Amino acid sequence: MDYFAALNAFVEAANGNNFSRAAERLGIKASTVSRYIKDLESELGIALFNRSTRMLHLTEGGRIFLLHARRALEELAQAKAAAGALNQHPRGVLRLNLPPAFARHHILPALGAFQERFSDIELELTLDDSQVDLIHSGTDLAIRVGHLADSTLKARRIAFETHLVVVSAGFADTHSKPDVPTELETLPAVVGVSGLASATFTLQQQTHPVVPSKTIKINDLEAQLLAVHHGLGYGVLPNWLVAEGLACGTLIQWLEPWQIQLQPSAHASSIWFIYPPKRIVSTKVRSFIDFMIERFGVKPSWTQ
Repeated sequence: MDYFAALNAFVEAANGNNFSRAAERLGIKASTVSRYIKDLESELGIALFNRSTRMLHLTEGGRIFLLHARRALEELAQAKAAAGALNQHPRGVLRLNLPPAFARHHILPALGAFQERFSDIELELTLDDSQVDLIHSGTDLAIRVGHLADSTLKARRIAFETHLVVVSAGFADTHSKPDVPTELETLPAVVGVSGLASATFTLQQQTHPVVPSKTIKINDLEAQLLAVHHGLGYGVLPNWLVAEGLACGTLIQWLEPWQIQLQPSAHASSIWFIYPPKRIVSTKVRSFIDFMIERFGVKPSWTQ
């Protein structure tokens, strides 16, 4: 039995609770995955999965074996990475997990230049606002926006994030520009599904919460931006999302001196690269981070 291949098949089957998905991810037949699992069960003398018609469920023994199997594969990957570090040419599949709006505005436009420089790196992008488990999903690198929870993951800040009150030029023509944040409460607002109940506006010693009386709630940032462009209300949106509209004049900023905080936190919101805490960071991950930091610059264009 090819023990390495069998462990890979077992871990992938456990991650997806399905032989077919594991086979697809590994590029082998589902029957091969099934045979590897049977060989492991025969050697261990225990059942690793309880099988149903649609899904697999790990047994108690399977859960214990999974912990050690992941550790063994990780150690082997680190050994390979240590040896591969002698060859500094980045190569292989780079799996990225990215927030959709940020990826479309700031990552996708840069991928052509990245691939020209690193032609042996194959990119696999998952655009998803949910915070997947990087280790269990096999993700090499992710971007997170907001406040990072304490974790064992490694992080590198790309830039701080601020929020701005923006309106379309047409909306500005038909509504008076507010002098203080409380004047926003009488105007229509485009907000996220959680609204603006926790937003605070601060200027020197003044602090004002804002609770709009009329809202359109949308659970997608780019759709919120589009609604603002169509004059459906003002928006409180991140600087990296609205910078282009402000630069070309299709958006207008209101309440410029005020600082806006959407969530109570002792830390400023930021945009981060995060990746699993390996002792040796692969050249493909390091190359992508360095390339993007070089492209964004010390002060990315959307912060200026």
